[in-house]
Amino acid sequence: MQMNVEYRHESGFSAFFQKINGKSVLLMYDVNTAPYALDIKAELQKNNATVTDCYYQDEELIPTEDKCEKAYALAAQTDYVLAVGSGTLNDMAKSVSTRREIPCGVLATAASMDGYCSKGAALMRGGFKVTDEVHTPEDILIDLEIVRNAPRLMTAAGFGDIVGKFTCLTDWEMANIVKGEPIHESSFALMEQARSACMDAFDGLTRYEDDAVAKLISALVTAGLSMAECGNSRPASGSEHHISHYLEMDFVRRGERVPLHGLKVAIGTLVSMEIYHYIKNNRISFDGAERVYALVDKLPPIDKVKAMLEKMGCPVRFSKLGVPRETMEKTIENAYTVRNRYTVLTLAHELGLTEKLKPILMEKYY
Repeated sequence: MQMNVEYRHESGFSAFFQKINGKSVLLMYDVNTAPYALDIKAELQKNNATVTDCYYQDEELIPTEDKCEKAYALAAQTDYVLAVGSGTLNDMAKSVSTRREIPCGVLATAASMDGYCSKGAALMRGGFKVTDEVHTPEDILIDLEIVRNAPRLMTAAGFGDIVGKFTCLTDWEMANIVKGEPIHESSFALMEQARSACMDAFDGLTRYEDDAVAKLISALVTAGLSMAECGNSRPASGSEHHISHYLEMDFVRRGERVPLHGLKVAIGTLVSMEIYHYIKNNRISFDGAERVYALVDKLPPIDKVKAMLEKMGCPVRFSKLGVPRETMEKTIENAYTVRNRYTVLTLAHELGLTEKLKPILMEKYY
């Protein structure tokens, strides 16, 4: 399938509108993205598309089964599903369109996360976060004016998600060394290059310059492309994401508002980097240790990453996100169990380091 990543020009999204002409579209949006949804709805109708609205009045939309079923029912007589939003709406649209066997797309409303074109959809089922395999969107529509004017905390979260590519790629290399897990070289390189371009644009990003914001959302879209090329989320998700996912399930279980994914990933990245440095600095012995120490040397200094996150407006302590102390302790102990993927969290558990690490990580990042 050819993916259309299209930036708005004076003529709008010309390639997308040409394709959608005469089709029946399910438009998915919530109270936060309604203004943009209504704008593109008018444009769709001008291009002879019939629009069915799937509107959620939730200020914080949780992708539970009942919410997905609402969209699934409305999609019965449509040819295409278009989400107007970022993480949750995008994942729900991918899930619904996969089940209905019709194509989907998304009008991105924030540079806040990296799942726009991934083959995974993070949903809540029975109180647990699950990731379903879905098809990728056919169209990613980007209006830099919308993205640049998104709430700044959402842009900070997107930057946090890209910072997480330092530890997730290191985790992949470490798993290759310790467990012989193969590395998909082209998807690894794709993600690494996009991360570097985004980091190089950091100064402009702090000023919300168009070019820099474009590099951020390009890196976030590239993360999804790299996952699609690889066939799983390894190029974009490692220990830092497992920490985020573990915390998210706890917030949902307690019925509390879930902090933005990328903010949790950002602090999770600092935690994972701290574990890597502890292993190297204490010369912890295991098969392949020297090669793993060399990987640690390639990571940017923790203080530099922390300063960049703070400049973007990311909290650097989990207590600032409303995480209870007990939950943070359990996260350090159990986040490695979130999925069957070898990361530095797994390595630390196997080396019996968890109890030694806990007070260090609590002091620095709680």
